[in-house]
Amino acid sequence: MRNGLICLAALGALLAWSPVAAQEAERPYPGPEGVYEATFEDEFFQSSDMMLQGVHANTVLTFTRPKSWELVADPVLHVALNHSAALLEHRSHVTVLVNDHPIGTVTLSASNATGGEFDLRVPRNLLDDYNTLGFAVEQHYTDDCEDPFDPALWTRIERQSSITLPYRRLPVVGELIEWPYPLFDKLGYGPTRLTLVTGGSPSRDTVEALGKVGFSVGRLADWREVDSASPVTTVADARTPAAVIGTVDEAPEALGLLGLDSLAADEGAVGIVPNPSDPTLPVLVVVGGGPVGLAKAAGALAGQDRYQVLSGSVATVSALSPANPPPTRMDPLPVPPAAKFDFGDIGVQGVTVRGYYPPTIRVPLHLEGDALVSPGGGTARIDYAYSAQLDSRLSSMEIRLGGLVIRSVPLDKVAGESAASVTVPLPQELFAPESTLDIVFHLFPRDFDACERVSDKQIWGTVFASSSLDLARDHVAEMPDLELLRFGNWPFTALSPNGGTIVVLPDAPTARATAAGFIYATRLGRLTHAPAPDFRLARAADLSFAENAGKHFVLLVEASNHALYDSMASSGAVLLTGGPDRLLADSQKAALVGATVGTPYGTVEEAFSPANGERGVLVLRALREDGLETLVEVVTDLGKVKLLDGNAAVVANDLSVRTVDVATKKRWGSLPVATAAQREIQRNWWVLGALVLGGAFILTAIVRVWAQSRPGRG
Repeated sequence: MRNGLICLAALGALLAWSPVAAQEAERPYPGPEGVYEATFEDEFFQSSDMMLQGVHANTVLTFTRPKSWELVADPVLHVALNHSAALLEHRSHVTVLVNDHPIGTVTLSASNATGGEFDLRVPRNLLDDYNTLGFAVEQHYTDDCEDPFDPALWTRIERQSSITLPYRRLPVVGELIEWPYPLFDKLGYGPTRLTLVTGGSPSRDTVEALGKVGFSVGRLADWREVDSASPVTTVADARTPAAVIGTVDEAPEALGLLGLDSLAADEGAVGIVPNPSDPTLPVLVVVGGGPVGLAKAAGALAGQDRYQVLSGSVATVSALSPANPPPTRMDPLPVPPAAKFDFGDIGVQGVTVRGYYPPTIRVPLHLEGDALVSPGGGTARIDYAYSAQLDSRLSSMEIRLGGLVIRSVPLDKVAGESAASVTVPLPQELFAPESTLDIVFHLFPRDFDACERVSDKQIWGTVFASSSLDLARDHVAEMPDLELLRFGNWPFTALSPNGGTIVVLPDAPTARATAAGFIYATRLGRLTHAPAPDFRLARAADLSFAENAGKHFVLLVEASNHALYDSMASSGAVLLTGGPDRLLADSQKAALVGATVGTPYGTVEEAFSPANGERGVLVLRALREDGLETLVEVVTDLGKVKLLDGNAAVVANDLSVRTVDVATKKRWGSLPVATAAQREIQRNWWVLGALVLGGAFILTAIVRVWAQSRPGRG
């Protein structure tokens, strides 16, 4: 039994609330005007410092100018760097370029070799919606002949570098033809924080509409997460972009916001309008004269090939046929179910790299949570090209899997090649559910002379999107296992054809629970790539396990009644129950520990559906008013979900996690007999050796007996 079980009784003393984490979760939305600091690490997605190596080297980042901002002064670039102490000050420097326009050159001297910093003004008139930020270095350690590959030639631009942008938010001009702008700005920075405007407990139809709109918003938000601000009862109280979704009776201010007098019961309306209390904040309104009209409005906004025809700040909807949500914008895409697929099928396009120190071409291979690469591994066919005039003795293309080199291909044609191809085996033992195939070009120019200035921009290598993999997989998992959530929230994002997922709110959800359900819908929209996803947000009082036996369930549980959770708890299907009086049982319903905890933190548990053991139930249970938001974050954030394993976990407000693994496992899926035998032999190779030796001994004995039994020849 894991350490989490030992620590459970003393949980109140061990897990402390973190004011810093709470403040981060409720960080204020950027005001109407101010200065925003966009760091290379967070807003430019640089997970490591940028290394510039060699005599001449450069790197380029991209950044945006938010569409909803007016820059009121020139942005300032703050660069933190370190470089080799061997560089000659009079010959070494770094030049910064914005959209290919130099904005400054800084000498690389002894004064900035360690902890170096400098600031440069970025002229506003150089900026477009999308912009490039380039760093080009000239580095020398001698005035004589030098080796361009000398390890002393380096400069490191730190990921803590940033750009500060003085801005003023522009007043909202609602225009549905630009949806999802301005609810969120694809050129903006940081996650979009959205305030849900809701009164009492929402009706069944409003919850269904929230699920449709939320899932679609998650798809349209692309890589940007949608976070929830505390829900409010009126639009005037919202301090972020807001959403009003419901019928006219449930959302009485909706018609006034849209400038409409009334709606028929079977008529809906959608609109994007300024918040009356702050015209720089947008308000999304999805309203129906009745349940039928609300379903039409939600479907029109959330349906692919439906919302494209809407225009103006307000549109009424009188007719609608069902439609799938917008296509996924995941990048990269997970590996498709077919064994054979091209790089283009996982969103990896052709890539060309240049120079002495070209960047690695990275091909992420994100497998399903239950995927096991078949014995024998797979193969990769790399379609590539490279430039002429390379040194054929030194130039090569290296192929790596999981960080290990599996093949080095010589680039030995003096004239280069425009359509070369190589097939390499991919060993099964190097695969993990999140593997990476790396392709690295090592490029050296022909007839290189260290005493002459030689540019490296004419040497290049290309990998084409037509490159492919053949990767047969079996699908088996031992469930329940929270660890598998880290693989794209598997199996709850396997929305098609694996039965779909229903996210279930309490019988009469509070505003905070409703907001948590809406945000969960946006996260599932981002995490699944199914073209026709089977997803639904519903109240527990409106459905049962038996009527939805083919579905996975996610239960969002708070202190109020939750019919589905109550049925699971009373039957012993969940093993971690209670509030301050917390009980942990095993699969045989034997109590393992009972404890009264000082703080009833939220819990996450994975179990089996009472109606179908081949379907999972994920239970997020919180007794604090804002606890569900923390639990939704920990199970859907691709960084935080890695804290989970076992079948249950206790999650503190600061996202500290204790896990337990006391459930009886059940195998989902099956292995072919031949595959199972091969895997067993791989795990127990000594058994095969013993069988071979035993068989040889028996065969020898049989031959000896047979030989002795033959009649003599004399």
